Order: sequence, then structure tokens, then C-alpha cells
Amino acid sequence: MDNNANNDYWLRFPATFRAEAMTPICHWLSGGESGLIVGGSGVGKSNLVNFILNRPDVIARYIPRQPERYCFVLLDMNALPALTLPFFYRALFQALVDTAELLDGDLFRGMQALNASPIKWDDPFTVLTLLQKAHRLFIRQGGKKVVWLLDRFDEACRSLDAQALNSLRALRDQFKGDLIYLLFTRQPLARLRSLSEIDEFYEIVTANTCWLGPMVEADSRWMVEYLAGRQESVFAEPAVSQLIAISGGLPAFLKGACLVLAQNELGLEQSSQEWVCRLLPRPEFQRNCQEIWCDLTSGEQHALSALQTRGDTARLDRDTIDNLQNTGLLDQDKRIFLPIFAAYVAQQRGGAAGLIELHPKTRAVLRGGITLNVELTPSEDRLLSFLLEHPGEVCQKDTLIYAVWPNDHLAVGISDERLAQLVKRLRDKIEPNPTDPLYIQTVRGRGYRLVQPGES
Repeated sequence: MDNNANNDYWLRFPATFRAEAMTPICHWLSGGESGLIVGGSGVGKSNLVNFILNRPDVIARYIPRQPERYCFVLLDMNALPALTLPFFYRALFQALVDTAELLDGDLFRGMQALNASPIKWDDPFTVLTLLQKAHRLFIRQGGKKVVWLLDRFDEACRSLDAQALNSLRALRDQFKGDLIYLLFTRQPLARLRSLSEIDEFYEIVTANTCWLGPMVEADSRWMVEYLAGRQESVFAEPAVSQLIAISGGLPAFLKGACLVLAQNELGLEQSSQEWVCRLLPRPEFQRNCQEIWCDLTSGEQHALSALQTRGDTARLDRDTIDNLQNTGLLDQDKRIFLPIFAAYVAQQRGGAAGLIELHPKTRAVLRGGITLNVELTPSEDRLLSFLLEHPGEVCQKDTLIYAVWPNDHLAVGISDERLAQLVKRLRDKIEPNPTDPLYIQTVRGRGYRLVQPGES
């Protein structure tokens, strides 16, 4: 998509889009402060990033004082060929070059001059000096306030060198008030890395935190109308209200449900619960629900399960409830705000989790009668088949090795560790929470057993 087409797309969004997030973010910017925007899978973080990037008119509404000085520079961490320090530094510099080309001829020529000689991207001192000079061009020569939009930053926070992250703080301190970082993540930084490693960087980005949840009703209605138009459809008001109700305003759910409705696979004569039952088994909804679920701590998963089943909630941790409400998964009455996700939660524990099955012909894995969006390798298929044929039994490691690798010449020399890795991969595909397995249980010193809901 070229720049003009891209701008035209974002101009369709109402100026009030995501006002609940834009208001605090622009307040940070006007004070020259960095911040963190946290939102789970499917909430539309990248939409917000691009809205900020492509709508200077909206920025001017929120920041009336010299809005033209704000220069937004996007770096999507998923666009890096590999998450290494040289690629990270090179991407930062290239993003500045690309931005300068769009802004100003003199600024672009200055950036080209910095890039004239070969650069040793694996030399941190050289690169940080280069980035310092580049920011000086933007800020001192160009009169800009540089705002970095660092999208999908979770894995970068986990794996980049700690000193490299802290050096971003040092760079910011050289241009305090004129160099700002906005980080967009699925998780709070404290869940991604030991804060003692990145304390300098952490201090400046988490002083301001915005939790991005489902959209408000006005944004949801606009999105439904827009998505319907793209499908050359018009949805009647009862359908619009029902779409918003079952999706809870989560963009990923809303988009998926609109596409299904446009294909006439949902009917107005059907109740909201019937719509949920039709949508949840679809791969795209299963994938989104699983991503949301796996981003939660075991304590948060337990809390949601207890609230969903109206179990014992008296002992639920207050901080856990607060975190779930911050994400928008729980409303103020401690109810799961997204009906589709509530139905998914109901499948995860106890009798509601459902039996694990393997379709005899298609070899698809079903959990609670719903086909999972996974594909087993031959080894994973043989392992699951054997466990299903011996439900509740403790299967010795040697027995499982010969079941998975049936030819003697293959089984000989297969290590317990290789079996353990296979079990881990299978759990990753079939368990609601692979780190706290419900189905495939480890029996220490002996082997593994498969337990279906209701068995012990």
C-alpha cells in the first residue's frame, strides 16, 4: 500500500477513535513523557499505532500547542528479519531515514550524509553515536520532537541485550522532552523480564501506562458499518447490536463476526447464544481466544474459571481481579465482558473442558467437541493415539518410545529427553494452558498418563 492510499484509509476513521486511549497518550506527549500501552491479543494495538502515525489532524485536536513539531517514527518489531541487536539498531536508523525523506529535503540529505560511509552495526558504540547524531538532526536542526512508536515490543523486551535497552534511556536523557518512546505490548514489562536488568529503561516507560481494552460502543458501531461496507452489505440495527454484544467490542472478534454475518452464516432469528456457539468453533476465534488465554497467568486463568462457573470467588486475589479489569476482560461487576471468550473459558476447566478426541479419518484433534486449529506431526499423532487408547493408565517411557517409534532400529537410542520434548510439543497444541497441563500428566520417575475430565 502506497503512502497516499495508506493515509486515505486512516482518514476514514472518526477523529474520536479510541479517545479513551488518545487522551492520556497525548497528555504524556505534551509533557515530553514516554509511556507504555498494554493490550491483549485482538484489541487493535496496531490500529491505534497507525491511527496516531497517520492522523496529524487528530494529534492537533489533543495537543493544540505546536502539534506540527511532533514527528512520529514507527518501528514494528515483527518486521525485523531477526531479533538481534544489529538488526534492531539498523531498523531504528532506517526508520529515521525513511521519515526524513517524507518530511524535509535538508533533513533527508543530512541523514544520507550520516549513512555515506559503511556502518558497523554490530559495534554498539559506533551505532549509538550514529543514532545520537541522527536524533540531533531531527531535534536541533529540524526542530522536531521525535516520538518512537515501538509496536509489538514484547519479544524485544524479553531478548534484547539489557544494556541496549538501558542505552535508549541514556539517548532519551540527552534530548529530554524532545525524544519520547511509546511502547505497545501484550504484557506489562514486569512479566516479560526481570526489572532489575532494565531498571533504567523501565523507569521512563512505565511511569505512564495505558491499558487498551475492547472498543467503546461508538467505535464498535463505526467499525461494523465500515466492515459491512467493505463486504457490500448493510446490517440491520438488531444485527449491529447483537454483533457488538457478543464480541464485547473486541476488534478481532468484531471483524470475524462481521465477515460471517456478511456471508449469511448467522441469522437474525438466532439468539446471541446461538451466534456464540456458531462462531467459537471457527479457527480464527479459537486462535484469538487461545492467545488471550495463554497471555494470562495461572492465577488469572483460575480466577476467570471460578467467576465463569460461579465457584468460590471469596479468596480471589484483589490484584488479579484488578489486572483482569484493566485488560477489559472483566467488567466492574466481575463478569467476563466478552461473551465469546466467556464461552471459551467455560471449556477450559473441569467437566466443561471437554474430552480430547482424535478424528479417525481426518486426524483432527477435538476438545469438547470443537476442532482445534492445530495439525499434528506423525510422531505427535502416534503419541496421542496411544495415550487415548490407554486412558488413565501410567504409560512407561520405554512403552511410549516404542509406540511412537515402532521400528526397533529407530527406538533404540531414543532418549527420555527426546520423548519429553515431543510431549511438550503435543501439550502446546492440545492443552488449554500448556504450562499447567490438564490432559497429559507427568508421573515422576515412570512416564505419562492421559486424564480426561471427570477422571482422577
